[in-house]
Amino acid sequence: MSARTCDNSDLVDAIFKRMVEEMPELASRLDRVEAAVRVEFQGIETYIARRSPAQRQQRTEQVLQLFNGRNAADVARALGIGRTTVYRIIKQAAVKE
Repeated sequence: MSARTCDNSDLVDAIFKRMVEEMPELASRLDRVEAAVRVEFQGIETYIARRSPAQRQQRTEQVLQLFNGRNAADVARALGIGRTTVYRIIKQAAVKE
C-alpha cells in the first residue's frame, strides 16, 4: 500500500475508497454501510496484523518442521525472519503442548 498523505482521511475512508474503486456499482450502497460502520465502531482502536492467522500458522508450522534444537539461525535465514522470532514460536508451541 502506498504511503498516506496528510488529507485527513482515516482507515475507514481508505477501506471504503478501495471498495468503491474495486466495485463502483456498489458506491451508492457503500455510503450507507460506511456510516453504519462508523456508528458501530466509533472510538474503538484496532490492531491490524501484518499477517493473517492462517499465514502465522503456516510460518509456525514451517519453523517447527525445520527447527532441530540447534539451528535457529539457519531456520531464521531460510524463512526470512529473526532468530528471536524462531525462539518465540518454539516457546509458544511448547506452552500449548
